[in-house]
Amino acid sequence: MALSKSTPSGEGLTFKTRSANDNRKVMIYGNDGTGKSTFAETYCKKYGLTPVVIDIDDTNFTSLPIVELEFEENNKRNWLKIRDTFKKVSLSDDFDTIIVDGVTSLLEMLVSDANGLKAYKDRADRFNELLLLLQRSNKHIIYIGQADMKVIYSEDHQSNKSVIKVNSIVNEKYCCYFDEHGKFKVATEKFRRTEPKED
Repeated sequence: MALSKSTPSGEGLTFKTRSANDNRKVMIYGNDGTGKSTFAETYCKKYGLTPVVIDIDDTNFTSLPIVELEFEENNKRNWLKIRDTFKKVSLSDDFDTIIVDGVTSLLEMLVSDANGLKAYKDRADRFNELLLLLQRSNKHIIYIGQADMKVIYSEDHQSNKSVIKVNSIVNEKYCCYFDEHGKFKVATEKFRRTEPKED
């Protein structure tokens, strides 16, 4: 007997309930000064979200609340401060949305004391740990990064695995840019539907 799609069953299994309230996972990227942070603020207002910003580059000048971060130059333990901040924000009931502004710089900060290939593995492991913290927070997540957050596959270049990972987990992608008249524009690159389709 075939199982009904609407009422799956299975001994010892728990099934996810998909609804229109599934958390938003958004990526906003573009060159410096193209209005990425401003668009994130506008996006949150449009959807009635209550965000907090983790600003890695200290370049977010919106009116949104920003967590105070103090990094030491070339300190390889800065990533522990980032992890602690992610944990505290994830547990806070004051916000329903976490904006990570400066994903590109975040990737560069996750260095370790290891040598050779182990250093690259440490960076990947640390980034995956942070992503998992965000995913388990049950909050909406907005990633803001530079233009190199766009996935590129070519003979000359392939994006690193962390960039590919972020691209794979988001539902929405937006590219901020200047048009030929110098005006701020936003292009919707991808929107993965989260709401169930109506029959």
